Amino acid sequence: MLTDGRISRIDVTKNTKITTVSGAKIGDTESRIKSLYPGKIQVTPHKYVKGGHYLTFISKEPLYKNYRVVFETDGKRVTQYRAGKLPEVEFVERCS
Repeated sequence: MLTDGRISRIDVTKNTKITTVSGAKIGDTESRIKSLYPGKIQVTPHKYVKGGHYLTFISKEPLYKNYRVVFETDGKRVTQYRAGKLPEVEFVERCS
């Protein structure tokens, strides 16, 4: 996603081997995500997937206070994720 000509968000979807620096990836369980980022995951209900969640990584480092990684789950496993700056990273719908 671009905002004013700058990258503001990256979405990782479908079958891919792309991981975060900590090794999180599509297909990981919710518990694995929480274990990779202990004390840094905020869990909220998914807007469209019944029983699903948004697992939002919030860094404790001041330098990254305006950035997030949002993992979407079906209630058990990560189905896709995105990383970027606020507020774009929290938009539920992607630009098309």
